[in-house]
Amino acid sequence: MSGAPYLIFYDGQCRLCQRSRRMVERVGPTAPIRWIDVNDAREMSRHPQLRDADLRGQMHVMDPAGQVSGGYDALVALAPILPPIAWLRGLMGSAPVRWAGRRIYRWIATNRYRIGGQPTCQGGACPLHPLTPSRG
Repeated sequence: MSGAPYLIFYDGQCRLCQRSRRMVERVGPTAPIRWIDVNDAREMSRHPQLRDADLRGQMHVMDPAGQVSGGYDALVALAPILPPIAWLRGLMGSAPVRWAGRRIYRWIATNRYRIGGQPTCQGGACPLHPLTPSRG
């Protein structure tokens, strides 16, 4: 693998997100990937162009060309470099599948802590955890 990496911005405190990361790493992406925990303030300061994005609410991907996608669209952006689902990219990007995919992704993202077996946030506020250096 060579060239600029895909940057994947994810919630490193979320167990479901951590499992998703391990799954992506296991399938052997065909392009370089760099994982960035959105809870790492130092790492996030290197990406000021994403300051206004809702990075904690859903995964975001910046492709090597600098195009940023979030949520379900981030999955579609990653599909070509993930061998098990690369062949599905056309279907994933079709209007009816994208419509459903965005809604399903949004529900999963909203409930990711509960699905991952962690305490949920109350009133939109989650407890703050110490920032840790990124490992990706």
